[in-house]
Amino acid sequence: MNLAQILSPDKQAKMVYMNNDSNNRITIYQNENYTWLLVQDVIQSAIENQKPYRPILPYCFVMLLPMLHHKAPNSILELGGGGLSIQRYLSYAYPAIKMTSVEGSRKILDVVDQFFPTINQPSVIKQDAFSFIDSAHQKQTRYDWILSDLFHGDESPILIKNQRLFKQLFDLINPNGWLVINCLIDNDEDVMLLGDYLKQTFNNKHYIFAVPNMQNHILMVNKIENFHFPEDIELWNKAK
Repeated sequence: MNLAQILSPDKQAKMVYMNNDSNNRITIYQNENYTWLLVQDVIQSAIENQKPYRPILPYCFVMLLPMLHHKAPNSILELGGGGLSIQRYLSYAYPAIKMTSVEGSRKILDVVDQFFPTINQPSVIKQDAFSFIDSAHQKQTRYDWILSDLFHGDESPILIKNQRLFKQLFDLINPNGWLVINCLIDNDEDVMLLGDYLKQTFNNKHYIFAVPNMQNHILMVNKIENFHFPEDIELWNKAK
């Protein structure tokens, strides 16, 4: 999939929203087939315009690998909702899943609600993700999956947090659950350093999957004994 061509703001696409202030530049484009959201000129969410509103950014499909090779969860917490692309898709494809998204930007939520396709009864908490994590940890709230898609432009703020944060997130998932984190990594050296960091933080087996043709890397760790992806997927795990 050539995203540069598909999501190019050319004569076939139109800008339907732009807000340019000192803190955040938010832009939404649409063409006949897709709607996409940019924050600080970085694409954050992109979906098909027709049901089931599939997300088209490749990293989303990597994040959902456990859905195909383990089982569908009963509950998902998403940190960094953005355009709610995964929640929008799952609400139609897997309506039995109870999904809650945490998004700190009210402006993003308002414009997404206005310009993206309608979602059936969205579940969104308007709060800073790190504050929400602290609160959920104190309340001992649990989820089958936690998906973290936190970005500030092209920065991955979750990576600069400490082991306490990662352990908090791990504590919030149920037995047989998954913690899945989307982040940007520039080079193989940083991948190796991240792998070493995860080894120090978790005793459980973990994964680092590079997303083809993108800087995105998907980190995964679970609470499942003796789980393995199919061999052709395990070969791509950079966390050795």
